[in-house]
Parts: sequence; C-alpha cells; structure tokens
Amino acid sequence: MSFLISLFVVLHMICWAVALGTWVAAARTRRPNPGMAHATAGALVLGIVLAALVSVGGDPNHMKLGIKLLVSLIAVVLAYVAHKKGPATPSAVWFGIPTAIILNIVVAVFV
Repeated sequence: MSFLISLFVVLHMICWAVALGTWVAAARTRRPNPGMAHATAGALVLGIVLAALVSVGGDPNHMKLGIKLLVSLIAVVLAYVAHKKGPATPSAVWFGIPTAIILNIVVAVFV
C-alpha cells in the first residue's frame, strides 16, 4: 500500500508541475494551453484517489484534505474558464490559476 500511495503522490505532483509549467509558458501571450486545464483536473482526480487511499490506510488530516480539495476545485474551474475564454481571460482568473496551484502546494507541505 505504501508504494501505491507514493506512486499516486508522484503523479499528483507531476500534474501540478505540468499545470504550473503550462501557465508559465503561456504567461506572456495569455493564451491558455488546454494541457493546463487537463493537468489541474488530473491533479484533482489523483488527489481524491490519494485521500481515499490514506483514509483506508490510517487516520487522515480531514482539515488538510478539505482545504486541498476546495483549492483544487478552484484551480480546475479557473483553468477551464481560462481555456474557454482564451486570450480574453480576465486578469483575476488568469492570475488566480497559479495562485491556487501554489496555495495547494503550500497547504500540502506546511499544514
């Protein structure tokens, strides 16, 4: 079970890295890459699977999981709105994406 959890943690972090990397790559033109929306959705799904695996294996920190779920949902919604709007994405949505991604990582490390 430990290997499976570690594998999903690695995949989860790779998805967040891809999402942030595609945002950085598109930051100059503000033309969102569809991979950003898909990577955030993949990180959300992998996070839910991880939460289920941790819940089966032990006593999870429900506050941390709830905060991460909420921030992940916000990141996914913002990424899909940016994908839908294209270069006309409002600044609040555009800069909310990396903010949500970094906040999710900060919560994962420090909470």
